[in-house]
Amino acid sequence: MWIATALWLIGALAAVIDRDTLNAVAWFGFAAAGAMTASGSTERSRGLAYLAIALVVAAMVILIGVFLAD
Repeated sequence: MWIATALWLIGALAAVIDRDTLNAVAWFGFAAAGAMTASGSTERSRGLAYLAIALVVAAMVILIGVFLAD
């Protein structure tokens, strides 16, 4: 999971360099959810598990919206 989180973070930084704000927000959302999942904090707290799920869903909605808008 840490490898996926690192790749999502690289994608977010690439979007920042490319000045693509919505893609950067989405990829940072994936990276944040991945970090919470990989660290095990979502196993200890139900609220953090729901937050990680909400981050993934929001990131997917943003990326699908960007894809459909282009």
